[in-house]
Amino acid sequence: MSATHTLTYTRTHTSIYVSDTMRNVLRNIVTAAGLDPTDLMDSWSSNLGTAVRKWLETGHLAEVIIEFYLSGSSQAVARWDFPISYDGSGCDDDMWISKRHIDRTMDKAQKPPANAVYRVLLTCSPGAPDVKGMGDTEFKSTTGLTSRPSGTAISTPDIMAGLTYWRAK
Repeated sequence: MSATHTLTYTRTHTSIYVSDTMRNVLRNIVTAAGLDPTDLMDSWSSNLGTAVRKWLETGHLAEVIIEFYLSGSSQAVARWDFPISYDGSGCDDDMWISKRHIDRTMDKAQKPPANAVYRVLLTCSPGAPDVKGMGDTEFKSTTGLTSRPSGTAISTPDIMAGLTYWRAK
């Protein structure tokens, strides 16, 4: 019984940390792109943040993605992927974000045009519980972009978020 309680407590605690940290990383990416993060913060305060936290707790969140595109276009002009894994570092007090690594990666990544818009997408593994306000959507095309895996952005004892950015070929 103690092991189940410890795992549940740890997962709840780390889910909050990863969710809050992910929100801040996404806000920094949007701001560095010269765009207004208000829509991100508003949606995070409602259903987006709820979905991220819930699906991290249940182990169903597979990836957090932010796409930048021109209004009305089906083509992404820039993109960031944060694949989620549930193996973590295994160390009880090991919770960190690699801010300098993320900042260096932002310097390498392609900035979207000033008139771009953005959206955050979440992918889940099968069996994820429903979250009000969340539904299916299509990804923007990445034709003309290439992905660049860039290591780990966020780490906790049981959850890790990787980092991949997309830029023009």
